[in-house]
Amino acid sequence: MQKLHRGIWPWTKGLKSRLPLHYKIRYTETWMKTSQPVHYREESRKFLPDEFNQPVRVQNIPIPITFPLEADHGLWGGEGIIAGLKKKKNSMYKPRTPTIWKPFLTRRVLYSEILDKYFDITVTLRTLNLIDECYGFDFYILKTHEVDLKSKLGMTLKRTMLIALSKKSFYPDNPKKQKEIYEKYKEYEIPLEEAEWVGLSLQEAERKQHEIEEKSALQNEKPLKHYYADDLLKEIKENDLSGFSISSQNVSSKFNRRQLNFFL
Repeated sequence: MQKLHRGIWPWTKGLKSRLPLHYKIRYTETWMKTSQPVHYREESRKFLPDEFNQPVRVQNIPIPITFPLEADHGLWGGEGIIAGLKKKKNSMYKPRTPTIWKPFLTRRVLYSEILDKYFDITVTLRTLNLIDECYGFDFYILKTHEVDLKSKLGMTLKRTMLIALSKKSFYPDNPKKQKEIYEKYKEYEIPLEEAEWVGLSLQEAERKQHEIEEKSALQNEKPLKHYYADDLLKEIKENDLSGFSISSQNVSSKFNRRQLNFFL
């Protein structure tokens, strides 16, 4: 996985190597991009004075955060569960106690203009503030990067919105409303071929690529009756049986192998 952190796709063989290029680029970006600090304040300065007024280098080390499975079913806005030690009354002489900090969760009904649906979703107060900062639920989903959403539900909504924008499948009975919504969110539109892959995990992308290859192989597969019809026409030409005027398609569709042997 060190190659992914450097922007290099590590798989050169197998199904992973045949994934679309746009998916590879988007997937490597999730490994290279660092999420926005949520539980700590990132210091922009490189040095700060200590208690003796001596410069000390600042280390912006992210706090380890645990995201349970429930986080994928809601929109937590980057918040998670933190386990650590808490000082008693900020005294260095008293023992520190193990503590777990949990985000405050609440259920809210959110409306999507693109999908024209209401969603009952578990969110945090930070998520509600981010939605207000983005001036709408749809803008929040479309603007926020995958590393900051940290939600399977959020990426599913994002993929569904992008597909709807590509197909213009929203408000089919109201062209005026459809045009208004499209003009509002058209800056986030991407090709349909890319929108269908947004937010897929590596396992889901492999499964999708396998289904595409299987479907393509079935379409390109030639039925045996076509081979038998070609063999019949070849033998007719070799035996100079010009009395038969049969095309390959007619023979393959009207006769099976046993009936073709009757003419030989």
